[in-house]
Amino acid sequence: MEAQKKQEIGRRVRAWRELRKYTREQLSELSGLSPRFIANVEAGDSSISIDTLVSLCQSLSCSSDSLLFGEEINPEAWKGEIARLQNFPIQYQPQIRALLQSVAELILSAETKSERD
Repeated sequence: MEAQKKQEIGRRVRAWRELRKYTREQLSELSGLSPRFIANVEAGDSSISIDTLVSLCQSLSCSSDSLLFGEEINPEAWKGEIARLQNFPIQYQPQIRALLQSVAELILSAETKSERD
């Protein structure tokens, strides 16, 4: 993979990580990749395999297209909805988290299915 492409992908990985407010250590725990490797990817010093791409996409809840080819990241898009969810009493957080995870999995599964078709 050419250096410029690795740097572009690295910038996108970092943008998504920062959008999710993850440290490299947190992304490492979610993805199973080492914090040093994540830093190398973000710097454009390391290429990523398909397995690594899948792991990053699942951990960052983003599409492979967004990491490979770029997609506008709009952190304001869901701000109102997130604010409403944050106003729920704390006892509802596990259910809300589970629902959001299920929705994310459904979307990823639909993306995967449409990519195969």
